[in-house]
Amino acid sequence: MKRVLTVLLLLWAVAPARAQAAPRRLSFAEAATLAVQQNVGLRAAALDVAVAEAQLAQARAALSFQLAVTGSYTYLQQPGQTLTFPNPFAPAPPTVTVHLPPPEPNVVLLRLSAQYPLYTGGRLDAQVALAEANLRGARAVLERTKQQVVFQVQQAYLQLLLARENEAAARRAVASAEESVRVARARLAAGVAAPFDVLQAEVSLASAQQGLARAQAQVANAQAALAALVNLPLDVAIEPTDRLEARAVDGTLQEFVQRALRQRPELEELRARAQAARAGIELARSGGRPNVALAAQYDWSGPTSNVASSWSVTLAVTLSLYDGGITEQRVREAELRLQQLALLEAQTRQRVELEVRQAWLSLQQAGPELAAAERGVEQAREALRIARVRFEAGVGTSLELVSAQAQVAQAEVALAAARFNQNLARLQLLLATGSL
Repeated sequence: MKRVLTVLLLLWAVAPARAQAAPRRLSFAEAATLAVQQNVGLRAAALDVAVAEAQLAQARAALSFQLAVTGSYTYLQQPGQTLTFPNPFAPAPPTVTVHLPPPEPNVVLLRLSAQYPLYTGGRLDAQVALAEANLRGARAVLERTKQQVVFQVQQAYLQLLLARENEAAARRAVASAEESVRVARARLAAGVAAPFDVLQAEVSLASAQQGLARAQAQVANAQAALAALVNLPLDVAIEPTDRLEARAVDGTLQEFVQRALRQRPELEELRARAQAARAGIELARSGGRPNVALAAQYDWSGPTSNVASSWSVTLAVTLSLYDGGITEQRVREAELRLQQLALLEAQTRQRVELEVRQAWLSLQQAGPELAAAERGVEQAREALRIARVRFEAGVGTSLELVSAQAQVAQAEVALAAARFNQNLARLQLLLATGSL
């Protein structure tokens, strides 16, 4: 019994240590790397690339000669035969009987055959070009998926930094409110303040404590959201190693637009689809062209007691004389698809340029807003310092102090939001240019 109690006490002592695991330190770049390595959607897109590579290998293999070997064994269960016919040589005996032995029961066949397409009307070459275009498109989709995943993870990382900044601001607001309560109570005890001042300071403290609780909940939610994106346990405590600060982006609007038109994965995918459509046109036209194939085979066949060999070479030419217009309509369909893709590419180029301009304008807007928010924090802190000095000297009111504390908290939250917006605009610009 004592041993059982000892084990239970040890488990009770160890359980809190396990529950309070060390937080996972994570940088901005590490979060993106983890997401790229473990994201399920990205894995599926990578498998699409592998499938396209296998299809390309199949298409290229069809251009080479094909070699096959065929073997068979047959067992014949056939009795011998007895033939009876009139005797043409003498009257007696009147008939002649001949007994034929049964055939050899074991029959074998071994055939070695080879085939090589001399000319397919461009069909095999078009299939290779089509497979190459599909592989190019699959790689573009993979790149687009990767950039979207990285953007989502980095945005979640920024949201965690913002939540932590808001939590820190809320803690400072609570500390400032607690100091105001202490001063108000001391002045009340000294007989230089009214009970209303203490009550007002306590109300301000309660409000700051509520704000801190909300900020802590936002941190927990942001940690869980980021953990889900990087495939970590949702209850893990993530400690970001980067800070929420402005990050510069060099370049002009025109440079960003040109970069986006060159390297956006969506445009690369459309160019690959256009390449596939052109290959589809050639594939459709090959239906009206002749096909020339060379085939050869060598056979070993016959009963096991008398195996004979033979060989043959065949040159086959096939030409479709009339197919009811199927080939013509297939060509027309492929040409229409190519025209459709050209229109879609023009529309996508316009959308890409619009996204770049919008992200650029958001980044330009974020700069002055950030500078104004920084000045606002400085001014609010100075105003709080003056209000506290006035209140402690007895020439200021508790209302002035409470208002100054609220203004500092609002200014600090606004500064964190401005830094977040600047970083988010930067990420949106990188995503719009295909640079993530």
